[in-house]
Amino acid sequence: MFRTIPFNFKNNAAEKSRDVLDRFWDFAMEQAHNPVGRAASAIFPFRVDAIELPERYELFAELPGFTKEEITVAYEGDARLTIRAERPEPEDEDVHYLCRERRTGTFERSFEINDIDKEAVNVSFENGVLHVVLPKLQSEENKTVFDIH
Repeated sequence: MFRTIPFNFKNNAAEKSRDVLDRFWDFAMEQAHNPVGRAASAIFPFRVDAIELPERYELFAELPGFTKEEITVAYEGDARLTIRAERPEPEDEDVHYLCRERRTGTFERSFEINDIDKEAVNVSFENGVLHVVLPKLQSEENKTVFDIH
């Protein structure tokens, strides 16, 4: 099983609604006098695509402007994958910003993913995209195939 946490959209109408909401937030975030800057980062910290293949799950997270040292990928317990990225506040406090649109702080997304082979997970980061490959556990020893008569 795979699902994002805390939201779980199950039908096509919900996915379309989310697309509309995403476009709205994209528009709002592009405005010069954005009143919801830090609040929006809690709602949509970064975009993730997740796919399921017969033998694995793959996640692609857009994290432009981060270095791999600022990103943590952890699998907690038996079912929760968490991606966390942290951009520190600038150290020079005497800077007067004319425009400040890049957010700082901690950005995090969690996903419920069961039955993965934790020892075979592969994580890479290139051109601002984090790629996580989560192989599924192979339970062939518990599988019985019956002949059809």
